[in-house]
Amino acid sequence: MIVFPAIDILDGKAVRLLQGRLDAVTVYNDDPVDQARKWIDQGAEWLHVVDLDGAVTGEAKNIEYLERIAALGTPVQTGGGLRSMEMLDRLNAIGIRRMVLGTALVTQPALVSEACERFGGAIVAGIDARDGKVAIQGWRQGTEYGVLELIRELELLGVKRLAYTDISKDGMQTGVNYGAYRALAGQIDIPMTASGGVSTLDDIADLYTLGLQLEGVIVGKALYEDSFSLADAIRVGRGEEV
Repeated sequence: MIVFPAIDILDGKAVRLLQGRLDAVTVYNDDPVDQARKWIDQGAEWLHVVDLDGAVTGEAKNIEYLERIAALGTPVQTGGGLRSMEMLDRLNAIGIRRMVLGTALVTQPALVSEACERFGGAIVAGIDARDGKVAIQGWRQGTEYGVLELIRELELLGVKRLAYTDISKDGMQTGVNYGAYRALAGQIDIPMTASGGVSTLDDIADLYTLGLQLEGVIVGKALYEDSFSLADAIRVGRGEEV
């Protein structure tokens, strides 16, 4: 299981939000590229980078940072404001390995289909949900879509990867919603990455028990707050003792 240390970029800084709220921002590094280097130095095998400015405005804003982070050589998965083939082509050209579509999953199914046809498994469906309902526009707008309902539609469009965030848990460090991930893993055929609420190594160990269906876990605040080390998280994600 891949452990993705998170880097959320807002106003040129590496930050964490509380449940996606822009009025609850904590700055952890004034330089996102420096933060990427720190995670790489600690053993990161992948990086999960979110353009929060892009998620809010609907247009990717931090290409310069993404290009510099990708140039460090560690594979990058990124999302936030990816709503055109032009932007996906540009990210692919600068070396981004996986691209996470969010709002477009609901509002632009034709884009999702074209992106999956062109980039295959490099396209990740980033589904963010609160109380079982999908949220879009940087989590600010709710929809009537149930999580599984949307996944079924996306599978028909060619989506081969899923990143699922439980918004109610994100940034809270109160533990993952293991039951939700377990239930979802038992009903879908595509690999999933979990996000939201990881606070201990036990959370990662619990997710590991879901097997191959759980491809990865995104960890943010717990790493920034030194709840555990990235090296230990990676070991637990491999099923090793620490």
